Amino acid sequence: MYFPALLYTCILSMLFLIDGIPIHPDSLKNLVRLQADTIIHKIKEHNEKLQLYPNLHIGNSELDVLADKPIQGLGSIVDTVTTIQKVLQRLPKGHVSQLRSYVSTLLGYFNERMTFMHCTPKEPANGRSLDAFLEENATRHHITLGYITLDILKQFLQKLIDNLDQLKNC
Repeated sequence: MYFPALLYTCILSMLFLIDGIPIHPDSLKNLVRLQADTIIHKIKEHNEKLQLYPNLHIGNSELDVLADKPIQGLGSIVDTVTTIQKVLQRLPKGHVSQLRSYVSTLLGYFNERMTFMHCTPKEPANGRSLDAFLEENATRHHITLGYITLDILKQFLQKLIDNLDQLKNC
């Protein structure tokens, strides 16, 4: 079920990269929907293997608010996905490598769209507390941190799928 979606995503991505022609907004919506569905499916598979308690909390204010953060155009989408990607990149290799790759691809679509639309990137929120938190916890508590971050990502992507029209706004 997800292989054809992933193949479609790869083909559209390659066409964009080869031609340098921006993806039509409706095609981008489909591409993002397929990529988000694939990531959500992979997160569910990953979490089923871990069998952790579903209501874990990590106590970092920058991460805790991400799932509830409103989607207000590409800037807020990129800001949220960049923060999630930052956490995933700090986790040990192998733990969530494939998901990190999917998120990186998705972030690339958003960044290309922002460039095409001449959107001004938002300055990241004060990431120092997140950096300090990751410095202390990314290695020692990588399973818990990965689980919680992926859960936040899953919630965000589900909300994004319902708000794909926000891809038209900076």
